[in-house]
Amino acid sequence: MAKTPAGKSPPPRKSATKKPAAPKKAVGSVAPARKSAAKARAAQKKDVATDAPQLGLKERRQDFVNEFLVDLNATQAAIRAGYSPETAGQIGHELLKKPEIQLAISEARKSQQERTQITADRALREAWSIATADARELVELYVGACRYCHGEGHRYHRTLTEFNKARESWLEEGKDPAEFDEMGGIGFNPLAPPHHECPECAGAGWPRQVVKDTRRLSPAAAALYAGTKLTKDGLQIQMHSKLDALEKVFKHLGLYEQDNKQKADALASLLHTISGGNNSGFQPVADDPERTTKG
Repeated sequence: MAKTPAGKSPPPRKSATKKPAAPKKAVGSVAPARKSAAKARAAQKKDVATDAPQLGLKERRQDFVNEFLVDLNATQAAIRAGYSPETAGQIGHELLKKPEIQLAISEARKSQQERTQITADRALREAWSIATADARELVELYVGACRYCHGEGHRYHRTLTEFNKARESWLEEGKDPAEFDEMGGIGFNPLAPPHHECPECAGAGWPRQVVKDTRRLSPAAAALYAGTKLTKDGLQIQMHSKLDALEKVFKHLGLYEQDNKQKADALASLLHTISGGNNSGFQPVADDPERTTKG
């Protein structure tokens, strides 16, 4: 430390100038919607990042794995991981082919399944339930007697309430009670079976749709049920597609090749079935000599 020469007083120290404090934000101010969305997305990324194990990948590739687990979109994952948007599609495609990336994604999915309890087996059981559910648990078509099946002389058949109402209206109009037309009498029951000699319906009966109580559905029917919709024609029962569910099961079992193509040529398979074990002498060949070849 330098000493002060004799007879001279030390120079005055400079006082530190304090910067003015930044104004405090008002308590309870509403954050912009963009910040809220950013926080939600950051939380989602953090949640996904806990699923993706660190397997020695470079930081950007690890970011790609984390981002890919968000929406399974390789191009968008590459962009969010910091790759150029112009080449993100190609880079994302190439990254997904790398064994270390595939391993990281596979391990991350296992972690997700353990955390969420959503497994391939559970998804397959749900699809199988939809494919094999009996739609008659949701809605049925009943065919019962028409109005003329069991009326006297196959004339119009009324219920007791209908009969009494019609008779009261007749009397209120001051008409002669003896002239009231009882038609086919009383006792109409829509649950009765159709009459095979009915001149009105020819024994076919009258169809009506019956909607079932969804509180008493089996697990398979509950999986098939997709809600109700009120239309101008009445209540409509909505169901998940059984064909779509079956297609998912078929794909899982390997019954289809990529792009939903059959593994075997359907025509060749049919011809082999026809010729097999029937002593017909018919033998299909791989190359058809009559097939025209396009040049």
